[in-house]
Amino acid sequence: MQQAGSGVRSGDVVYDYDSGTYKGADGESQMRPEDLLREARSIAQPSVNSGSGAVASRAVGDYTNYSGQYTSSTGYFAPTYTSDPFLSGRRNLKLGPVNVGLGLYQGLEWNSNINRASGNARLSDFISTTLFNVDANYRVTKNNVLSLTTSFGFDHYFSNPQASPYGGGNMVLNILPGSTLAFDMKIGPVYVTLYDRVAVRPAVSNAFTLNTQNIFGVFQNDLGAVMNWAVNSKWTASLSFNNSYANSLDGRFDIYNRIINTISGNITYSPHGTWSAGIESSYSSLRYEQPALNDGDTFTLGAFFRTQLGSATYLKMAAGYQGMQFSKPTTLLAPAIGDFNDLDDYYFNFSITNQINNRLSHTLSLGHESALNLTSNFITADYINYGVSIITSKGGRLSLTGYYEDATPSSERNQSSIRQYGLDAYYSHQITSKVRMGLGYHYGHSAPPDASIFPGQGFDQHAFNVDFGWALTQKSSINMGYRYFTTRADNSGLNFDQHRVILGYTYNF
Repeated sequence: MQQAGSGVRSGDVVYDYDSGTYKGADGESQMRPEDLLREARSIAQPSVNSGSGAVASRAVGDYTNYSGQYTSSTGYFAPTYTSDPFLSGRRNLKLGPVNVGLGLYQGLEWNSNINRASGNARLSDFISTTLFNVDANYRVTKNNVLSLTTSFGFDHYFSNPQASPYGGGNMVLNILPGSTLAFDMKIGPVYVTLYDRVAVRPAVSNAFTLNTQNIFGVFQNDLGAVMNWAVNSKWTASLSFNNSYANSLDGRFDIYNRIINTISGNITYSPHGTWSAGIESSYSSLRYEQPALNDGDTFTLGAFFRTQLGSATYLKMAAGYQGMQFSKPTTLLAPAIGDFNDLDDYYFNFSITNQINNRLSHTLSLGHESALNLTSNFITADYINYGVSIITSKGGRLSLTGYYEDATPSSERNQSSIRQYGLDAYYSHQITSKVRMGLGYHYGHSAPPDASIFPGQGFDQHAFNVDFGWALTQKSSINMGYRYFTTRADNSGLNFDQHRVILGYTYNF
């Protein structure tokens, strides 16, 4: 399937690289068991089904996810390593003491404009996607478990393999984030996880990606360990270390090859189980293989608080200090040329969720934070997101979300400030016990705050999608989808339309 938009695999049963969610065959998001603050922060981001280029600006440069303040290990795993988009937790084989889940996805897509170009420059193609899914575990002892979880496969472009978003060959390798070999063990009151996590995925080098020219493939390997210690009934502590290596699969983007070493931890106090508060901190060392981008060190220190208000309202908040210190530019060819800026700022995140009744719930999330950037040292953003989920009828659900972000890079020599907003609407309905349908719409606007200083960089996007899922048996299903995506830019030479027709088959052995 086409790696659409700003490095996102849109379509059926795929991974959304920006929000960290899986899209199942029914079009519903399957959240990973992430840190609650990170989960709240992603609410109301543009839908993966839209293929929108309006991703959060703060997520563009921080594609290894370890430089920000939300790296603390509040869950059992840190970082999480669940990669189970198709099996839904089922383990369908038992080989001696090993429990194994195996799944297969085969998709075929026709795409009218794989390179998202205008006029006669457009290229159409048929794209085949094959993904194999393995989720296995072996309980070595009562407290020690070895596990392997992965989703991997290939895209094949029949007519224009040279135009694939990355790879440039007949077979484009995909290893979905979350593919991990891990060993969990319990040492007294301390739970320890050792893991090695691999991914081959796309990333973007520009926040204004209207075509595929700035998308590059990334091989990423994360090696680390996490410790969680229940000190007593009121206090818990966690500490984690991660070595993240990212390497471009396209020689044109080798300047983005980098290693980030991160140490993070927190201490949590929860005396009655109804609320919790604590201190979190992280340190990251950033080193690029080439001198084109600036090496740096990042540090965060803050406090968090979570509580339940009444029986149906949940509140989460965090705030603290965020600092980034960078080496000075050593080459005139650097994308971050002239950027001598360091960061000395605050961060905060606030999220409140309310279940109004058994049919209606809504969430508000807002914050201020900074992240690494690829055309400057860092980018700082203020954002607010709001989402509503409505059970409209038996089997029907309507999701309405809106987002706004105002982001400023540390240097505007190569990228302007960005102001973007938009909305998503998605309706899904379980027509019968075996048939499900979904309808979606996305609108997004992105532009510099002052168009007179940076003319021609704004654009509006509209997307429509229709999905059908049919469960043939308990093990197999067919998925069909149609996508229409259009962009209207201030620079009319960047306008394009795209039609996609998708047919997929899923089988769990």
